[in-house]
Parts: sequence; C-alpha cells; structure tokens
Amino acid sequence: MSRPRPWVLAVGLCLLAVGTLLLAPFRPVHAQTADVYVHARVEGVINPIEARHVRRAVDRARQENARFLLVTIDTPGGLVSSMQEIVASLTNSGVPVVVYVEPRAAQATSAGAFILLAADVAAMSPGTRVGAAHPVAAGQELDETLDKKATNSLASLIRSLAERRGRPADLAEGMVRESTSYTAEQAHEKKLIEVLAVNETELLKKLDGRTLRNGRVLSTRGLARVEVPLSTIDGFLDRIADPTLTSLFISLGTLAIIYELSTSGIGAGGVVGAVLLVLGLLGSSVLPIEASAILLFVIGVVAILLEAKLPTHGILGGAGLIAILLGAALLVDPSQYFGGVQSVQLQVFVPVVLAFALTMALLARITRRALAAPVRTGVEGLIGAVGTARSTFGHGASGQVMVEGARWRAVTDDAEIREGDPVEVLRVESRPMRLVVRKRQE
Repeated sequence: MSRPRPWVLAVGLCLLAVGTLLLAPFRPVHAQTADVYVHARVEGVINPIEARHVRRAVDRARQENARFLLVTIDTPGGLVSSMQEIVASLTNSGVPVVVYVEPRAAQATSAGAFILLAADVAAMSPGTRVGAAHPVAAGQELDETLDKKATNSLASLIRSLAERRGRPADLAEGMVRESTSYTAEQAHEKKLIEVLAVNETELLKKLDGRTLRNGRVLSTRGLARVEVPLSTIDGFLDRIADPTLTSLFISLGTLAIIYELSTSGIGAGGVVGAVLLVLGLLGSSVLPIEASAILLFVIGVVAILLEAKLPTHGILGGAGLIAILLGAALLVDPSQYFGGVQSVQLQVFVPVVLAFALTMALLARITRRALAAPVRTGVEGLIGAVGTARSTFGHGASGQVMVEGARWRAVTDDAEIREGDPVEVLRVESRPMRLVVRKRQE
C-alpha cells in the first residue's frame, strides 16, 4: 500500500481545520433581563493592560446600560500614561463610577490616588490608605527641572479631579506636591472620599439613594452583578509588564538581535530577540497594544517565510508561530463579543492552530525538497536519465542512443555497449554536443 503524498496530507489538515472552525459550537445569546451593575478589579502596577481592562469595563457598563460601574482597586501606582488613560475612561464614561479601595491593608497610592479621585463616588475600606502621588522615575526622584514640570502637571490634574467631584482640592494637590498620605478614616474625615465601608455589601447599602453631583440618584437594591474579569491572556501580559521583566526583555531582545547580526546565516535569535523587544516596549508603554500586535504578527509571518527557504529544522517556523499567536492574543478583544462568543474556546482554537502548524510544516518540507531537487530543465535535466543504445560502440568510439524521446550522439568509458542495451546518462558535453553514458545494470 503506497503512502499518501505530503501535499495530500497538507490539504487534508487544512480542510480539517476549516471544518472544525465551521462546525464549532458557539454559545447562545442571553438577553439581559435584570438591572445590573458592572464590576472590575484593578490590582498591582498600573500599566497598559490594566488601562485596557478598565476601558473594557467602561464599554461593558455602557452596553449593559448598567446603573453604575464599580472599580475595586489595590495598587501602589504605575505608569503616568496608563493612569491618565484610566482617568480619561472613568471621567468620560457616561455611567456613574464608584471606586472602592479594598480589602483591608490595600492602597491607592501614587497613580491609584488619581483613579480614586476620578470617581463619582470614592470609597475606602477601613485600614486602607491613599496618597503619596509625587512623580518618580524608576523609583528615584527626577532632576529639578523635570521634577518641577511633572509635579505641576500632575498637581493640576489631581486638583481638577477633586474640584470636579467637590472634594478639597488643596488636600488632593498636597498628595502630589508633598507626598501626603491618609488612612481611610482620615480621608473620610477630610472629605476626600464619600463612603467608608467594611465590605462590598455595606458599600452597596450606603450607596443606595445617594445623589450624585450631576443630580442622578443611585439605586443598588436588587441589582445583578456583571463581572468583567481580567482575561487569561491579559493576566499573562499584566505579569510580564512588570518593570523588572520589561527591562529584562528589552535587554535580552537587543542582545539576541546583535548576536543574530554578528553571526552568519539566519537563526531563531533574530526572531526571539524581536519578540522580546516588542514585549518589553509594550510593557514599558512605548508601543501601544495594537501596534505591538501587528509587529508580532509581521515578525511571525517573516519567520515562517524564511523557514520555507532555509534549513532551520523548524526553529524559525516555531518561533514565528509563537509570535503570531501572541499577536493574535493582543488583537482579539473578548470584551467586544456579547452573547455569541465571549471568550476564546481553547477546544476549538488549539486543534485549529495545531492543524495549520502541521500544514505549514508539510508545505515547507515540500518546498525544501523542490529546491534541493536536481535541475530538470534543459540539457542538465538529462543527467541521470535512462535510454537505449541505437548502435554498438565502446571506449574511444561514439554511437547513438535514444534518451527522452530524442536521438543523441554518445560516448562511453565502458569496453562495449551493444545495440539495445539500457544506458544511463552521466553528464552532458557541449563541445561537441554529446552525452557521456554507461551501460545500466539491471
């Protein structure tokens, strides 16, 4: 029984992958029947991933027509750019926003103080703290000129947030200029926050019937809670956005690219270095998420194309596939799907990716075989061809052979080739044009 050809397997795997996608079951759409409030959790360092998470929560609250958005936080601060993005999302949400610092011993310091004061209602759990919002760089103070510029800019921002919500602007500005901090009890006493609540249940009770500055009245009775969790992919990206890891990624990525450029040939060093460099720039907020995704996708496609041309034994292709998967994970926003598909279904995603990866490997193997095959065009294509002697000739004499349907003049180093003997072409001589053959052994 003959083995199937590689291209047949490749086409079969491709059809299997497409069929899996078309036949994959999707979740039915569920209509929202009860009044709801939307909840999102911001925890750890403020970075582009957390900023996108808050933006998703705001979008979800709008689409659900939620009574309000509850953001619980516990953060020591983070990137100014990401903080400003979160503040802009909350202040322009169009939905009442409640920011709650919890649990006990949690903090809303540095960038967290801005997020807390951007809310329509600021709430804290006893034992928490807020403040210490003076700008720093990499954990150190800025030089005098930059410090003055950054401090004035952030002081004006936090003052405007406090004045907009009717909170003491001087105390808020002191968090930036003098790095003052307050416990939850002190912040409540000084009117920096509106609610002091032990837990979320007590918070909802105290929010019920509260009138906001825009005249809207909050109602929290009988509301269903809609959770907007940090997705698995975003959780992974959030962890690698740690300043230590981003610095490490940028350093290792740069070194890998330098190594690739200083050595002969093309290997995985360039691809791995480019991926690490993009992830490091993403984590440090130099590159936006969408641009990083596109760069990773381009890096992956280039690596796969090189794999088809170079004998890297799948190293470039594997690195390219990982880059494409990372890029796809950044581009796909699960929060934009409501009802039909709310998350990536791994039982569909993984088999399809594996099938396409195997298809790619088989096609690359076919391509390499074609490139490595001997030339089959022109007279060079006659080398190795089998024909039949049309006359008897031997060493030192020439004769006639029939090869590939044509009659050729031929010579041989054999003692004798008789008419009708099978012959094999060894090489082609141009001056004069003739074939060098030998008797083929059956």
